[in-house]
Order: sequence, then C-alpha cells, then structure tokens
Amino acid sequence: MTCNGCSENLSRNLEANGARNIRVNYLQGYADFTIDPPLDLDPILSKTREATGFQIAIMGGDESITVLTSGSEATAALSRLEYDGVEEIVILNKSTVRIHYNPSIIGARDLFHRIRHFSTVLAPPQNDQQLASGRKRFIVLLFETIASFVFTIPVLVLAWGETNVNKNTKSIVSFVLGTLVQILAVPVFYKPALSSLLRYGVLELDMLVVVAITAAYIYSVVAFGYLISGKPLETDSFFETSSLLISLIMLGRLVASYARIRAVAAVSLRSLQVGTAVLIEDEADLEIDSRLLQFGDIFKVSPHSRVPTDGTIMSGYSEIDESMVTGESLPVTKGPGESLIAGTTNGTGTLVVRLTRLPGKNTITDIAKLVEDASSSRPRVQEIADRVASWFLPTVSTLAIVVFITWAVVGVKARNQAGSESIATAITYAVAVLAVSCPCGIGLAVPLVLVIANGIAARGGVIVKSAECTERSRNITDVVFDKTGTLTEPTLDVVAEELFESTAADARSITMALVGDNEHPVSKAIARHLGPDTQPSSSVTNVQSVPGYGVEGSMPGRLVRAGHASWAGNESLTQTRKMLDDGMTILMVTQDSTPIVVYGLRTRLRIDAVATVAKLRDNGIHVHLVSGDQNKAVQVVAGAVGIDRANVASQRSPKEKQEYVAALMAQPDKVVMFCGDGTNDAPAVAQADIGVQLSDSITSEVTRSAADIVLLSGLSGIPFLIEVSHAAFARIAFNFIWSAIYNVFAILLAAGAFVRVRIAPAYAGAGELVSILPIIIAALTMLLVKLRPN
Repeated sequence: MTCNGCSENLSRNLEANGARNIRVNYLQGYADFTIDPPLDLDPILSKTREATGFQIAIMGGDESITVLTSGSEATAALSRLEYDGVEEIVILNKSTVRIHYNPSIIGARDLFHRIRHFSTVLAPPQNDQQLASGRKRFIVLLFETIASFVFTIPVLVLAWGETNVNKNTKSIVSFVLGTLVQILAVPVFYKPALSSLLRYGVLELDMLVVVAITAAYIYSVVAFGYLISGKPLETDSFFETSSLLISLIMLGRLVASYARIRAVAAVSLRSLQVGTAVLIEDEADLEIDSRLLQFGDIFKVSPHSRVPTDGTIMSGYSEIDESMVTGESLPVTKGPGESLIAGTTNGTGTLVVRLTRLPGKNTITDIAKLVEDASSSRPRVQEIADRVASWFLPTVSTLAIVVFITWAVVGVKARNQAGSESIATAITYAVAVLAVSCPCGIGLAVPLVLVIANGIAARGGVIVKSAECTERSRNITDVVFDKTGTLTEPTLDVVAEELFESTAADARSITMALVGDNEHPVSKAIARHLGPDTQPSSSVTNVQSVPGYGVEGSMPGRLVRAGHASWAGNESLTQTRKMLDDGMTILMVTQDSTPIVVYGLRTRLRIDAVATVAKLRDNGIHVHLVSGDQNKAVQVVAGAVGIDRANVASQRSPKEKQEYVAALMAQPDKVVMFCGDGTNDAPAVAQADIGVQLSDSITSEVTRSAADIVLLSGLSGIPFLIEVSHAAFARIAFNFIWSAIYNVFAILLAAGAFVRVRIAPAYAGAGELVSILPIIIAALTMLLVKLRPN
C-alpha cells in the first residue's frame, strides 16, 4: 500500500466481503479484522486480493512454526497432519507451510521433530513480518521501476536527441516501448483505480495519474496513427511524456517505500528477538533456533549475549542492560529468582534461566503489539488529513478541466492555432496539472511521523497505546500523581509497631489473616514485616478489600479491620498521633473499633520523582498529588518533590480520586494526565484525558488495561513523552505546510499561470518525488534528535 487511498480501498473491500472491526495500517502494511463464524477466511482474502491487486498473506500467529518442504507432495502430506495440539495448518505456497499449535499440549521442538520425515526445515526467521512484507514489496517495485526506466530512456533519446533515425522509425520504436511502459503501469495504477471505480463507484487518488498518462498515451497513439497513414498532425506524438511520467511516479513511490521500511526498521521492537538460544539438555549445551523453545526448557545466557525470551534466573548473577526495552540507561543487577526480559543484553556473568514465556509471545511481542495498535489508531489530525485528501481529487480534476478548456480557447482565439494543435497543447497543460498534483504527501504527513514517534517512545520505555495520546501529550496542562508506588517506591518499610491490649502473637496472626493475600503496597509491606513464621488466624473469615480504606473481615461475633486510623475511628490515640506527626503511613488493626495494633511505615521517593516534578513545573505544567494516605504523610511527600500544598489531596477513595480528576477536566482548556500504579487508581486513570500506568513490566492488570500509556522507564517517561509529542507535532505541521505550498505552486506552474515558466508534462511525474522527499526527511530527523528519558 502506498497511501491512505490504498488503506481505504482495502477496508472497503474487506467490509464488502463480510469482515468487521477493520483496522488498516498502510505504513506498516498490515490489517486486522474479525469475521463471524459462518464465514470462511480464504474466500474473503481471495476476493479482496482480486479486487485490490494487493499481495495478501496471513501473518503468523504467536504459537506457530513455518517450515519449508521438499515440494508440493510433501506439502500436501503435511497438510493432512493430525497430532494432539496441532490446531491449524496453512499452506502459504507449494513449499511453505505454517503450523499453528497449542503450546500447552505440544512444544514447537517436539512438533518439529515429529514432522522431520516430511523433509522439512524451518523457514528463515522473520522476527518482524510486516518489515519483511515491506521489503518484498520494495523489491517488486524496484524491478518495476528499473524496467520502466529501461524502456523509457530509449524513448527519451529518440525524442530529445539528435539521431539519424527517420521519423517513422522513431515513432514505431517509441510506440512499442511506450506501450510496454504503459503495460507496466496496469497493475500499479490502472487496476486499483479502475477496480474501485467499477466495483464501488469510488474515485481513487491513483485516478489522477491514470487520467494523465492515459490522455498523453491516447493522444500519442492517435498522432502516431496519422503519421503512419501519411497525414501527420500539427503536434507530433509525445510517448516520452507518458513514459517518463510513469517512470518518475514509480521512482517517487519507490523512494517512499524505502523510507517507510527504514522508518519502521529504525524503531522496530520485534527485531530485538534473538535468533538462537543455548538449550541445557541432559547437562549439555545445545544451540537451537529460538523458535523451537518450549515450556519447561532451561537455557543459558552467555556473557554479552541477548536474552532469547522471558524467563526466571535459576543460577548466576549478572548486570542486565534493559535500555532497549525500558529506556533505563543503567544496568540492573539480577540473580536467582528474578525475571529476565526478552531482548535485553547480559553483562559479564553467565545465567541459567527457566523459560516462562515463549519467543512468539513474550514482553517484546507484547510491547510491539501495543505500539502497532497505536500506529493503527487514527488521531484527530489524521482525520483532518483524510478530509483534505478527499477533497483533493475532485478539486484537481476540476482544475484540469478548466485548464484544458482555457488553453484550448487561448490557442484558437489568441494564438490563431489550428484546432488540433490547440487541443494538443491544452492536453499537455491538463496532463501536467493532473500529474504534478500529489496528495501522497498529505497522506504520509501524519502516519510516518507517528510510527517513528511511537517507536522512539517505546524504545525509551514509554508504551503508547493510542496515537491520539502522542498527539495530545504536548497540550497537557495538569499532571496528577498518586503517592504510594508512583512518586514513592512501591515497597514500604515498617519502622514502628505499637501493641494495645492484645498479645503480640494474637495481634500479628489477625493482621496476617487480613493483609496476607492483599496486593496493596501497605498490605504487602506488613506481610513481609511479619514474615513467613506468622500464621494467619483461622478464626478470621470473609476477608475483603474496601478500596480506598483498607481490609475487613469477621471473627465470631466481631468485625475486624485493617486500614486508615480515621476509618477505624482511632485517629486521636497518642500512639497514632505520634506516627502521623512523624509523616508515617499508618495501618491500624481493630476489633469492633477497639485497637489491637498499629503499624507505622515509611516510603522512599523514587529516584526520578524530584527531577520529573521539577521539569514538569519548568514547562508550565501544574502538578497535583492525590492519595488515599493520611494527610501528614502525603504532605511530607509533596514537600519533598516540590508540589504546592494547594494541589495536594489526601485520604481520597478511588471514586474521590476520579472526581478530583473530573473536576480539573471540567475547567476550560485543561488537558489532564493521571499517573498511578495500582488497581485503586483504575477509575482515575480511565477518567483522565491521558491515563498512565507506572509498571515495572508488561502485565494484564486492571489499571494497565484502563491506561493509555504504560511507563516502563519510570516517571522520567512523562516529560520524555511530552518532548516526543512536541517533536512529532512540529514535523506534522511542517508536512502539512509543505504539502500545501508544493501543491499550490506546482499546480500553478503546470497550469501555465506564469505563462513564460511552466512544468512540462514529461517532468510532472517528478512532482511526487519533490513532494514527499521533504516529508520523509522531516520525519526521519526525529531519529537524529536522540530523544531519550533523562
């Protein structure tokens, strides 16, 4: 696909054949959609392929292996394969088969070994199938462009050079070669344009090119016929015009295709996948293709090598460079029991790792999928570009008709030309107008920039799930932070424990029963403090979380609670007041409002919290802190990071956090971001214009599902995202301005508005190249700026 018109063409055909929920990413060359169970996928793809002329292939699923066979017989035999765990077999061509399997039933390596007797080998790896597809299309377009120029150059030499070839011979050679160039244009321009017109009555943007080259070619054929019959027209044939026009437009599309490949490759995350892994089997090391890893495998990560897939370290210590995934520049020391992320780079140590996720579905693929989904979404600025492009075709067509009529009249009335000569001259001006106009720049202005911007953000540890967020982030006026686990480290330390009337053993066992299975940072800190030797009280039942307050359960005839002192009704106790005055976070445990024990906890600020808040404030952004914690503890953190007291709210439930964000959003010209890390933050994250999840890994938590953005690089990812957004918007604005200036000026030149200076129709095809090159260069400069989280 070369432009938005292509993606609309594909969407229209898929929808006509029964597909739903269609999303097309023309820049990366893929589409995803859903079909109802009664429909068969193959006929849909076949009809769409025929209608659009696109080369369509099914992308490999997460759990599949692609193999090459010895020929069509082996392929046919393999297609009848029946093994437990094999879900689907897709024949891609006569010697390539893709097998989808259930990895919980059969592993990739076991499956591959079972089919070895079919003379199969693994197909060459394609970590990024979209990139591989783009390269294939580029190669096809390259050969078409070369062939077009091979046929065009002799026509140019005969038309413009001084040769001893007689006129009739020149015309015959030009006619033959010009016709061959025209035939090359059939699949590139004619087929998609005419197919859309005939099937759906829709005029594609390629129709501008089709009308231009057809007008030039048909006039030339007519003039050639008159010449051969001995009755030459006043204006000779100009096969060089249609031929060079086609060649130059193909060259422009070739350059655009190459630029898209380079842009996608530069920010591709799937390319971080490692091709081989060292499997430990029977106490021996065996190097295998990483696609053959399966559940239960133990593999070795050698010094200075990349991690093939997600896993848990069994033995060994080393420093891991996670910068390519999280954006964190400093290596992280890891040892037994800790997790490794696919695509990260090992340091000097050797690690033995147990596989936890398969190479086809690990952290790298999760992040890549989120980035690709963002690139497929359509921000508001893209809708503006689409509207402009939709007006382009009728506007330029109308202008071409006006130009043709004007020059025909001028030729006859003002220049006293013969009718045939006047018509021929008018055709050249109309052809030039049609050919020089280029909507491709408008179509490329937004998606190329956003693909690069989202890729840069992902490489910096900021996963943007919607292109709208990349566009809007530059307009953020307010950032609202949660406290625990967001501005502070997710882990707290218990620094004080005060018992009341109960014995220590009873108090601790009741506390463990309440907090032991709770995922809130305070509960986890208390459980860690009590240790594995403390057994939960069996008399505590019906334990449930009360969001924003704590945990409660029941004992025979009593209600037990663990949470805020104010919720428990014991905020005025001497022990409690002392802890609160010291800025501690409090967990009070009570029986029917009678205190049993109170714990005081302290938090540590995240290392980048102060710098992040300072940078946001320097940029004129209002920073807020909203927390469910006690007021004193919240104020201490706010003062430490530099947040104004007026923008601090404490002891807020999840619903009240949501209301706080909603109140900010209700103010005029406000764009609000909320950043949190826990499930209690989900309502506020969903409420905000831009919801942010702070996470150490890609998971399926409630908040991450509600969030528009996932931060893997820490809080520094927020100002980094704003920088990326500003850089992207500046380039999008330049692209729109350049497209407008180019089209207005080029159309005036082509139409002969300046009389003495014009664009000859033969050179008008270069307009596509002139139009898109600045846009491509502007987008690619984002890669040179070296945007990184601080």
